Amino acid sequence: MFCKLFYNLQNTDYQNVIPLKLSELSNIQLFEILKKEISKRFFESNSASSTDFLEWKGQDITNFQEDLFSKTKSTVSEKWFYTYFKSDFKKLPRVDMLNILSQYAGYPGWMEFIQAYQEPKPENFVEKQEEIEKPPLKKRKKQQKAYLFILLGFLLLSVISIALYFSFFYQKTYAFCFEDADRNSIITEPIEITIERKGFAPRELLTTSGCVEFSIPEDTLLMFVKSAYYKQDTLKINLAQYREKETIRLQPDDYKVMLRHYSKSSQSVKDRIKMLDQMIADDALIYQVYDNEYFGVEVLSKKQYINLVSLPTTSLKNFTLIEAERKSGKIVKIKFKIQSDES
Repeated sequence: MFCKLFYNLQNTDYQNVIPLKLSELSNIQLFEILKKEISKRFFESNSASSTDFLEWKGQDITNFQEDLFSKTKSTVSEKWFYTYFKSDFKKLPRVDMLNILSQYAGYPGWMEFIQAYQEPKPENFVEKQEEIEKPPLKKRKKQQKAYLFILLGFLLLSVISIALYFSFFYQKTYAFCFEDADRNSIITEPIEITIERKGFAPRELLTTSGCVEFSIPEDTLLMFVKSAYYKQDTLKINLAQYREKETIRLQPDDYKVMLRHYSKSSQSVKDRIKMLDQMIADDALIYQVYDNEYFGVEVLSKKQYINLVSLPTTSLKNFTLIEAERKSGKIVKIKFKIQSDES
């Protein structure tokens, strides 16, 4: 690729980029003539729905882009085509684009196209690139030095691009632990973590040990943390600043903690019923989840729930709160399960 680039740079006539000394009107007139020659060249081996560029769209423009590329190894975007070929845009394209279009029409470049219309030429005049007079030796040496610096610049950019590629896609393992902000202890309740990165599908993780590890390219990500007894949190993490295992402190949700406490408490039945009745809304939605093939979910009333967790049974030690929602100081939704003992 670099050899081809170096060859192209050597065979570029940098005199083509000298500003034109014609008036702006003359430049526009010459560009309109060039477009007619481009149309003539296109129809030598192609067809279109109309001979007028203004009526071209869709496949016609695509066919022109492909033919331009096959003859010049360069092309133009559809937006560029609409700007300069399908609208009354009274401004010349860049000189490099004029050179490409001139080559498509059969000229070495834009300056040669202008000269063909400024000076009398044979009717079938087509000037080949190798027939252009070579610059003096001193000038060629200066140009070769310039080519060398350009080539070294491209090599440097390539090395930087490769380094950026590996830094983006190389995956590193990161570890995060979650701590109760009030008790300064590792959380052993189930924690759901959702990791989101721009342009990638979310990654779902679950931990019951209080810590989580994952491998991911170094990037900035959003971490959504959800746990039955802790307030949901959203963290923006820049992994470029990661050094070692990090600790994230979660704030307990007091109502959920209290609900668990009074649902499992060993205090008097009367006190438990009183506290639960005060905490739970009368129309609360309460679901008990079962881990067997016969029952999935059972809906309980507030009274049924309070009676269930108020009975002095040993099974309450296996009470697990899955989800709870609070509104206006009352718990309006409870989802829980009581894990059966396995013998």
